[in-house]
Amino acid sequence: MTAATDITETTAKFAESIASLPPLPATAQRILTCFGDEFIDAEKVAAVVEGDPGICAKLLGLSNSAYFGLVEPVNDIREAISRVLGVDTVRSLVLAMAIQKSFNSKDCPEFDVERFWMQSLLAAECCKKIALADEKAEDADRDFAYSAGLCHNLGLMALAHVEPQRTNKVLTANRLQGKQDTLAEMFDAEFDTNHRIMTVELGRTWSLPATMIAAYQCRAFPKAHCDVRLGPIVAAGITAVENAEIDEMHWTSLEPHATELGLPAEEIQEFALLSDRQKERVQSLASNMTR
Repeated sequence: MTAATDITETTAKFAESIASLPPLPATAQRILTCFGDEFIDAEKVAAVVEGDPGICAKLLGLSNSAYFGLVEPVNDIREAISRVLGVDTVRSLVLAMAIQKSFNSKDCPEFDVERFWMQSLLAAECCKKIALADEKAEDADRDFAYSAGLCHNLGLMALAHVEPQRTNKVLTANRLQGKQDTLAEMFDAEFDTNHRIMTVELGRTWSLPATMIAAYQCRAFPKAHCDVRLGPIVAAGITAVENAEIDEMHWTSLEPHATELGLPAEEIQEFALLSDRQKERVQSLASNMTR
């Protein structure tokens, strides 16, 4: 593949399967537009959430969970957003919960849904930090950095839905091998396509913001020219998060991304390192996304 538009027949076949998925839920579509508005307030987000009773109930349940330790329970979604959860947390939770309604990965036991959202949330946080530190990043890059990190691996969830048994085989082999950076190669060997390319195709199917799709193309086709700043931001954030999960001697070098972004590789890696309290918070959010 020499360009982001070159796809195999197998990729096209899977893209057709993905295209047959239900449309991105209206709640997710509306919340995606909120990601690009840094001045969005609790009232506007609550107006979106109230349109989906199921998600509204989950958010209220999370607000009243032991993690937040409220003395008095919260019964109003606007209060839950403004006083307990915060706008950014709610946006990510709503998007994830809405997206998850379109997939069923139960026939792919190796696909750990909670771990999937844990990694996605960590990538979102890291991408946001990198975008803020990148002096050359434009407002659009900073606006969409969080959501781009959050949705960067939706192609994996799609493959677990469309081809659960074969995806389970690949994920099992990758776990036993213990090398996260070879997952795309293992999918290519099994499917003649991979989860990164499927993320691009799903983004197109669901009409995700163009800058996010372009960033995913950069990651799916690293040898092609990348002309969007969000591309290296997302790639760097994902790599840093993956590195943080393994022994340092097996880290993937961040130098190529660091050079492109004009940031020290050490600083980028530090963005992925969280305190125990921060990890606990992200774990709690990931757990609630899967219920």
